[in-house]
Amino acid sequence: MVRYKDAGVDFDAIGKFRNTLISKLNLHGNWKIPIGIGHYAGLIELGNYYLALHTDGIGTKTLLALKYRYFKELGFDLVGMNVNDLLAMNIEPIAMVDYISSSIFDLDLASDLGESLDQALAQAKISIIGGETASVPDIVNGIDIAGTVLGIVEKEKLVDGSRVSEGDVIIGIESSGFHSNGYSLIRKILEDNPGLDHEIFNGEELWKLLLRGTRIYRDLILEINEKYKIKGMAHITGGGFRNILRLKKMLYKFHINYEIPTIFHEIIRVGNIDYQEAFQTFNMGIGFMMILEKEESRKLLHEFNDFIEIGEVKDGNGITIEPYSIKYESYY
Repeated sequence: MVRYKDAGVDFDAIGKFRNTLISKLNLHGNWKIPIGIGHYAGLIELGNYYLALHTDGIGTKTLLALKYRYFKELGFDLVGMNVNDLLAMNIEPIAMVDYISSSIFDLDLASDLGESLDQALAQAKISIIGGETASVPDIVNGIDIAGTVLGIVEKEKLVDGSRVSEGDVIIGIESSGFHSNGYSLIRKILEDNPGLDHEIFNGEELWKLLLRGTRIYRDLILEINEKYKIKGMAHITGGGFRNILRLKKMLYKFHINYEIPTIFHEIIRVGNIDYQEAFQTFNMGIGFMMILEKEESRKLLHEFNDFIEIGEVKDGNGITIEPYSIKYESYY
């Protein structure tokens, strides 16, 4: 069985590195920080509001984009990976800055990236108001694209998962594909299986589907939170379904009764990946999750018939996924 670790991404090592670094950090300055490091965004109190900051990058998906000379959707990955994390706390994004470190200064890349960024920013209803472009050929052989997003939320409208309780229902919202996670493993599978990238799925070559941009959930999530009493949300990124463990310590029981998209099954089959590994690496067709009481969930599912009930909350700790007999106990 192939694991993410075999492609150079070791979650255990990442977790230990992260926790060691965080252990050396203390709070400084006079601003009140109401929530610790580890949720989807960091918060600062500002009167009746919280200001929020979050940072993320596209990652090694850019290597596939360079290989196929296709940059027309990368902007959705940068904006989506940042904005969607704010939305997981019902925080409205208001502006971004970006950081591009590169050894490549190709004008076609710049043009396509700029156009896709503009389209994604329009969906998120924000602007990039500054940033940095660095030439670092001794560090980066290619291009690395990251960003930081600023958001704001009224204190009483913050959704942090603290109200999640036994009996609540977990609702899944579809992704547009692999979004921007698991690409070190995906690239290894493509390298080990020549020709796989040009196989046709739903009328398109696999490489094109793998470069589909991240879905931006801004309008949808903010609208739902105005109409329904959402208790917790999760943006499914690195760590797969384990992202829900950023919320309150409970047992999250998933039942996979939806049709996982064919391209996920194909990558899993060809790569000989265990489903235990797959659900902690990929989003498996679910890009966003919402938790709410059972009666509220019925109303939500009636209004949005493309949403999927994928689980329930119980007393306990961790995650179970049926019918795959999968268990996880921690985020990393």
